[in-house]
Amino acid sequence: MKTKLLLICSSFLAVISPIKPLIYVAVLAILLDTCFGIWRSVKKNGYASFRSRKLSHTISKTFLYSLAIVFVFFVEKYIAADLVAHFIAIDLILTKAVALFCVFTEVISINESYQSVTGRNILKSLKSFVLRAKEEADKIKE
Repeated sequence: MKTKLLLICSSFLAVISPIKPLIYVAVLAILLDTCFGIWRSVKKNGYASFRSRKLSHTISKTFLYSLAIVFVFFVEKYIAADLVAHFIAIDLILTKAVALFCVFTEVISINESYQSVTGRNILKSLKSFVLRAKEEADKIKE
């Protein structure tokens, strides 16, 4: 029984090996959001506001994001691969889109936490930086 379970688990891990980096990136985004959330909670309300019960949401969120990425991977790989390949030549585009959505959700949350503590919006600052860099690059081209 133990050998069969080990064989099933190792087979499953071999099948999902192409999406392990996507899961790792999503989990890293969740951990960063958790760190920023703790920082925000402590800065706004002191250490007394920090509750481990709220950290349990991190575990469920990690599990749900990972499950969503794996589910979309299976659907794309074994059901929709040929259909999607006719329109887009990028491998695992739907799975990557779901992972990007998960990471973007966490980036928005990180930005909210950072803005709540410091009053600065990271995304607006990044946008203005990119626009200035583009303007400078256009000046150099001329």
